[in-house]
Amino acid sequence: MVLVSPVLFGQTDTMRTENNLNEVIITGQYGQNSLTRSVYKVKVLDEKRIQLQGAVNVKDVIANELNVRIANDPALGSSMSVQGLSGQNIKIMIDGVPVAGREGGNIDLAQLNLANIERIEFIEGPMSVNFGTDALGGVINLITKKQSKAGYSTTLNAYVETIGQYNAGIATHAAKGNWAVDINLNRNFFDGYHTRPDSRIHLWKPRTQYFGDVAITRQLNKGSIRLQSSIFHEKVTNRDSAYITPWYAYANDQYFYTIRQTNSAFFNKQLGRNYTADAVVSYTYYNRVRNSFRKNLQTLEEQLIPQNDLHDTATTQYWMSRGTVAKSKENSKLNWQTGYEVNHETFIGSRIRDGRQTITDYNLFASAEWRALPQLIIRPGLRAIYNTQFDAPLIPSLNIKWDVGRILVIRASYGKGFRAPSLKELHLNFVDPSHNVQGNPNLQAEKQDNYQLNATLEWSKFERIFRVEPSLFYNDVSDKIDLARLSSNTVEAGYFNISRFQSAGFNLNTEYRAPRYTFILGYAYTGIQNSLLRASSVDNFFFSQEARFNINYTFLKPAFTFAVFYRYNSRMQLMQYEIKSGELINGFIDPYHMVDATLNKSFFKNKLTITTGIKNILNVININASLAAGVHAAQTNAAMVGMGRTAFIQLNYRIDWNRTNS
Repeated sequence: MVLVSPVLFGQTDTMRTENNLNEVIITGQYGQNSLTRSVYKVKVLDEKRIQLQGAVNVKDVIANELNVRIANDPALGSSMSVQGLSGQNIKIMIDGVPVAGREGGNIDLAQLNLANIERIEFIEGPMSVNFGTDALGGVINLITKKQSKAGYSTTLNAYVETIGQYNAGIATHAAKGNWAVDINLNRNFFDGYHTRPDSRIHLWKPRTQYFGDVAITRQLNKGSIRLQSSIFHEKVTNRDSAYITPWYAYANDQYFYTIRQTNSAFFNKQLGRNYTADAVVSYTYYNRVRNSFRKNLQTLEEQLIPQNDLHDTATTQYWMSRGTVAKSKENSKLNWQTGYEVNHETFIGSRIRDGRQTITDYNLFASAEWRALPQLIIRPGLRAIYNTQFDAPLIPSLNIKWDVGRILVIRASYGKGFRAPSLKELHLNFVDPSHNVQGNPNLQAEKQDNYQLNATLEWSKFERIFRVEPSLFYNDVSDKIDLARLSSNTVEAGYFNISRFQSAGFNLNTEYRAPRYTFILGYAYTGIQNSLLRASSVDNFFFSQEARFNINYTFLKPAFTFAVFYRYNSRMQLMQYEIKSGELINGFIDPYHMVDATLNKSFFKNKLTITTGIKNILNVININASLAAGVHAAQTNAAMVGMGRTAFIQLNYRIDWNRTNS
């Protein structure tokens, strides 16, 4: 059992063949709850959906969702925005433990492997009352696989894609009595992608990734203790152009090494019939190294380049503890939850003042679900924070769920969100021949007001379900932190609370599910306004559109499932701050379509599952764009979107050893 509490309801975008309306969820609940009873709207992307899509990492599966935009950087990887809010405002967790190690403010989604993930619970909108900082735009909670049956099993998996992706892994489960052990090992290898076969420079950089997870679970009387350790290692290769003369041939190459190790202890206990206690303690070590080498292209020998600005090592140590006590009784007049959270982060590196900085925050939070009427639930919440580096705001929230008859449910919410300035934004000291970027210890937290209104109309008959979900949202973020030049006569830049960001939108999701097929059709209309300077007169909203169409159909003879995933992004206009010129400029990203098609079939009584298909059928690679220069990047006229049309095959084979019914 996962020992966390976040939030959810919404569509169950499962792409399943069965109608599972009462699926148990955990994120945001006072224990376990079902989608239909939750006061929150959440998207649940289950294992079947992940498998049908042939998704390898979180980027692959989340890119099909509405209100989500994916951005790709050659060195920093893949990031996302939700409701127009950037990835530094999205809290990503694994079993409720935040993923540490943001680069450029974002978690690289390509570093989050799905081989050991049972489902993803995705919540849009501020979740700061539940999870504190970095949850302005929402929360993504990856739930790992946890088997409860006694016995022994082994699962082998392999994935091959014509783009040069080769993955393999093994998972082992052993359980006897009250003890269970789970071990998962995976290796992902990507050979890189370039549009010119004769070039050393890859548009998408080669990566080698290793994942390891070990979990030991001890069942207690009405509870459990779980010890879990995860390790991730990645090497990214950035090859430069070759320099060839009659006397020598060489290239200056860079290597990026990332290590992330997380050790966690989870505790959960039922106290009486209606009370539960949950706790988690976790420590994460994150280390990123950049090295530059001069490579002799004749002998292939490499020599470290003796230039300090071409090398960097940064380390983050992150401690967190969270505990809750909750009362949860179905149809009770009043349920509640209260808890604490402590976060302690240390950053060590040459590009931070004094080489080492720490930040700690202490949190108390509480919420209650009051059943004012049999059909009306009101849930207020509040989080109080003490931070050692800045004045943290008091965070309230209010959620309302109203069951209007048998087919209509209305959910309304207001949430106050905040994002704490990071240690880099507070204390960065990045000076070399090309950069002079300074942190600002006087920064305030970014603050947000979010309003959402959702309706769910659902008809069910003869094992068939038709669902329509319109929704509205509005975000207003003040004191937004951005980089700005300190003067027009210098390249020196710093972080300041100088921006205001607003976004508003309308979504419409429709879904029809039957025992053998599912249709999902969605549309989103989103406007963003980014006043990057208080003196700016720019006050226009730039609107963009998104659409998606997903279908899966299971044939009986021969028994296999066919699925199509389609996503459209319209032209997106951007108001950008050009850091090098200090001016506001208009930018854009041109429209594009993405289509994947897959086949899925099981053999030998579901022991072997094979998924195969074609990704990026329309062969999208780069999209015309106008993107402003940043501190580390030049202005560009293209946005990286895909790696062209590719074919893949994925195999999963499960072996059960001496399984018992105990």
